Amino acid sequence: MTDHISRLRATAALLALLPVATMRAQGGAAFDSSAWDIHASESRIERYRGRSALVLRDGAAWLKGRRFHNGTIEFDIAFSDTGGFPGIAFRAATHSDFELFYLRQALSGGPHATQYTPVLHGLYAWQIYAGSAWEGTARWTYDRWMHVRLVVRGPRAELFVDSDSAVQVVPRLRGPDGAGGGEIGLLSGTGARFANVVVRPDSAPQMVTMSSAARDSTPSPPSPPSPPSPPSPPAPSTIVRSWRVSTPFPESTLVRVTELGVLPAGGAWMEGALDVEERGIANLARVAGNAGGRNTVVAAVTLTSDRARIVRVRFGYSDRVRVFLNGRLLYAGSSGFGTRDPEFLGLVGLFDELALPVKRGANELWFAVSETFGGWAVTADVADHSGIVVTP
Repeated sequence: MTDHISRLRATAALLALLPVATMRAQGGAAFDSSAWDIHASESRIERYRGRSALVLRDGAAWLKGRRFHNGTIEFDIAFSDTGGFPGIAFRAATHSDFELFYLRQALSGGPHATQYTPVLHGLYAWQIYAGSAWEGTARWTYDRWMHVRLVVRGPRAELFVDSDSAVQVVPRLRGPDGAGGGEIGLLSGTGARFANVVVRPDSAPQMVTMSSAARDSTPSPPSPPSPPSPPSPPAPSTIVRSWRVSTPFPESTLVRVTELGVLPAGGAWMEGALDVEERGIANLARVAGNAGGRNTVVAAVTLTSDRARIVRVRFGYSDRVRVFLNGRLLYAGSSGFGTRDPEFLGLVGLFDELALPVKRGANELWFAVSETFGGWAVTADVADHSGIVVTP
């Protein structure tokens, strides 16, 4: 399991920081440098089970010079049962900001076999977008070709794997603004083979981008109606809805700090407030990345109370947090992937609780949240709102 965690972290880090090299499918067998930007630990073209395939390990291949908003993306994929996460990125504003569906190679037949997540500022967010609304059930045929089809219409996306019924439906995509479309990319961690990549934008009848079989010139049949995606569990009505968020700074700034009345040197509050999303969670990667060691932000709210009292607050975070009330440290915790035991996922939820000694008037509640991998997030619920006003 430790090796699995290390591979997942290394893959995510590499895919977020890729430089580029190039290759292109031509005539179903040869490749040149005019269509695909590729950088990977391993990439080559080979014949595999009757098809010309791109072998990709620890890297990504980006389709050059094309923008995709709505339409259909199809490809064939083959992989082993070794843990890995090959996928399809689309509507990419940059190679660090895109929509992503990926396949969990080792979880065939389970409810978490497929995963959707937005990737923002190079940060995956599956610890935030977790559960049946963001994951799907699929069964893999290892070391054989499987056909994947992704249908995108406005905010909605449907994923099909060797079936006319969607294995996953996302009614509201959460990635970068896709109004103008974006790039398409193939991603792979421990290794996968890709073939027969076909992109059909709604504005054009067909565009073949990498072919090796007759399927590439045959339009796909229309998709049958898909069942709606299961709704996310509703957030409590008393959840904090908006947060004031600082610019990022190094986590090391807070080592041994027990009093924090002002932001660390160089810190500033960002303009506007960050609203929460499903399950009342704020995705902090929407406002910043954690590059250059600046992996911590303060997410803050003001609790204005009509009297001195004890206020119970449930909260969640990822990956690490220090909680300050009126400048005083009350709590420090770690909830990162694999930190509490080898199987620990670090999913975000209202799993912790504090009793806050608030004073009459305004009280500053600050969550200094640090991120390494899987989702940069904060959530809080003030269940007893009687005489309390919560503002960002």
